[in-house]
Amino acid sequence: MSLITSLQWMVRKGFWNGVARAKYRMTRPKNVTTVAVRRSPVTLIPFTESFPAIPVAGIRVAKQVPQDERQAVAEIMMRLFANFCRVWSPMQAGRPDIATNPHQALDEAYSRPHRRAVLRKAAAVRLDPQRMLRTPTMPVELQIPADLGMLALRGPYAGYLRKASHSPDCFEWDIEGLRSYSHHSDLYAPWAHVLFKADPAQASLIPVRIRCELGSVHPRDAHWALATRIAVCAATTHTALVRHWTWTHLIGGEYFSAATRTHLAPDHPLCRLLWPHMVGTHTSNRLATLGQLMPDGDFEAIYSLTYSGLCQLIGKAGQDFNLRSCDPDEDARDRGLLESGLPMQTFWNCRRIFRVFQAHAERYLRLYFADEDIRTDQSIRNWLSELTRLLPNGLGLASAPLTCAALARVVARFMYLASVQHEQLGTQLWNYQLWAHTHPVRVYRDGRRLPEDVYQRLVNSNYVLNVVRAPLLQDYAPLALVETGRPERHPRAEAAFAQLRVDLARLQRKMERKPWAPWTLYPADLEANINA
Repeated sequence: MSLITSLQWMVRKGFWNGVARAKYRMTRPKNVTTVAVRRSPVTLIPFTESFPAIPVAGIRVAKQVPQDERQAVAEIMMRLFANFCRVWSPMQAGRPDIATNPHQALDEAYSRPHRRAVLRKAAAVRLDPQRMLRTPTMPVELQIPADLGMLALRGPYAGYLRKASHSPDCFEWDIEGLRSYSHHSDLYAPWAHVLFKADPAQASLIPVRIRCELGSVHPRDAHWALATRIAVCAATTHTALVRHWTWTHLIGGEYFSAATRTHLAPDHPLCRLLWPHMVGTHTSNRLATLGQLMPDGDFEAIYSLTYSGLCQLIGKAGQDFNLRSCDPDEDARDRGLLESGLPMQTFWNCRRIFRVFQAHAERYLRLYFADEDIRTDQSIRNWLSELTRLLPNGLGLASAPLTCAALARVVARFMYLASVQHEQLGTQLWNYQLWAHTHPVRVYRDGRRLPEDVYQRLVNSNYVLNVVRAPLLQDYAPLALVETGRPERHPRAEAAFAQLRVDLARLQRKMERKPWAPWTLYPADLEANINA
């Protein structure tokens, strides 16, 4: 490799690393306890009307970012960088592979300046650097070779496991749907179907077959290790592009916020309950779209799909969103896992947090509504009707008359989507995707490791994703309504918000009694919403 080419890479890498650090430094925790008083309804328009350069069909986004969310300077800068990226890309063809030693590869990409930026930002916002961003920790299941059985039970890919229909002791990952979308010819197609068999003696899962582009591969076959890498690649591709970006941001978050802003007035009790979990969503989605989904953006540069395949996937996958996936019990029941007897550590982790949300929502709602009030409140009815219309598969409400408890469960699902699901499917990948030796975002046909430029882009994308937005563990008392006719209810509403913090802090202390684990979702690490 020539000296000139190496110098070009040094300059290119230095500039775009500087951009990533600047994005990280400029993003500060948001105030989510001041409700915008003057608001207009949010009009949703086809995605392509808002972003003509991105051919994603079947999804709608806000026509305009609400006034209280607008970040004009940030949007101008993101558009500037998106356009500049096409002129002077962060990518440079012909870069060598990353180092064989995964820790060396990480140290070269997640550099000292990156780490110093974390320390300085932590000091500026007065947070523990560990709360800001831990140095990536390799999960034990990503040792060579990756343990698919453990990945299926805990961590960001636990949501793929479901009961196989043909055998009582078999389970599966079905990520074959990705085979329908075009991928780069020098890469293996990022789709797979993994069959697991339960091992009662070890209380674990054993992968017994992987179906992928290589064919039907079994553990003793020569291509088993390669098939395992392809399966992990399929899981992380679908998680990042579908479950995180499309379902959590573009469908769940965007539609939830639009319906709330359109149908619930600022002084409606339900708006106050929902506000911290949706404010900032529209501007966050807009900025992220400019950085990740534009031509030559992060998604195209990092993952295996061509740009046309990527856009087709996002457009079609939106219709598969189901809010029940944000309800751990209902989701596990739908996947046939509730009575499986498997050690589902992520399920129990998520269930505990969901139940805190559910108790909080019901406790708060009962301050303002009896069951009959819920059914006759026109604003609530309009809000529910709009979400039922917008969301693929609706809200998942039972046909029985609506109650406070049922509405609280819906509210808890949206809280869970904005905090737990966003953390699990997005920021938690920091401890998974950067270990490319066993957790590849691309699998090359010629056996090469990730090139330096792809890996650097992957690191910077995950780095910016891990900014602190609006910590879930904070004081929401300012959201309590002050009602002229009911002054006694204000302190009770403040107490209800305070109890959420108490319950989450209690759960945090309980979880801290066990050693920290990269797959565990801790209340202290969660954000209130998905804004950036």
